[in-house]
Amino acid sequence: MEGRIKKFILELQKKPRLRKESGLYVIDGPKMAGELDPQDVDSVYVTKEFLSSPKHAECEKLLRQLPYTIVQESEMKQMSDTVTPQGILVTARQKKIRGIRTILEHAGEPLLLILETIQDPGNLGTILRTAEAAGITGVIMNRETVDVYSPKVVRSTMGALLRVPFLCVEDLEKTAENLAQGEYTDGKKVSLYAAHLDGAVDYASVDYRKASAVMIGNEAHGLSEGLADRADSRILIPMCGRTESLNAAVAASVIGFEAARQRRMDISQK
Repeated sequence: MEGRIKKFILELQKKPRLRKESGLYVIDGPKMAGELDPQDVDSVYVTKEFLSSPKHAECEKLLRQLPYTIVQESEMKQMSDTVTPQGILVTARQKKIRGIRTILEHAGEPLLLILETIQDPGNLGTILRTAEAAGITGVIMNRETVDVYSPKVVRSTMGALLRVPFLCVEDLEKTAENLAQGEYTDGKKVSLYAAHLDGAVDYASVDYRKASAVMIGNEAHGLSEGLADRADSRILIPMCGRTESLNAAVAASVIGFEAARQRRMDISQK
């Protein structure tokens, strides 16, 4: 295998700028590779050992439809960002979602997460994974949030990256303001809830059944005042003991599943 290809794949995993310029990212492992739309695949690399193992069944359809390059296990280890590669590595094209209206057009009563400057890849990946499980209709984040296509984020989403609509925006405060004014929903206002240590309202006491967006801030500093000030309510998760705050991903999970509970109850009562 050509050295320049290996170098490109390694740099693609390490450098956000290269991912942005190329529009590509790396998927390592059969489960997520098997979920890819063939049209979104740039190139596929596999080992002989993988092709003869039961694991290849998870992406058998992909391997039938697309050409692939067989590499040595030693080469796969050099290319992979993981300690123990799973035998298949794919360079894929990033999703292109054009505007918030695209996220909302099939959402019904939207339930959004707005993320401000989440820095930990594991947190962002867990939030996306939780978002899918809780029925979040879309995730909006600012440019200062960690790159959603970094290898650690991709792995920790467990495939949710391919299924949850998300969008990075330049001005999160303006986006929140537009949502509150119904700019993207034909005049129907979206209620904004800021997860905040100075929350005046118990998170479980607000109504998430209507069009809603929950705003989660940076792990160390929380939400900026500018964004928090755009909320209809600042909400707080009550806690016992001496714990002052929850991990950003945990907070998103707790609130997200409360919203999911309310929406399930609403459906069951209709």
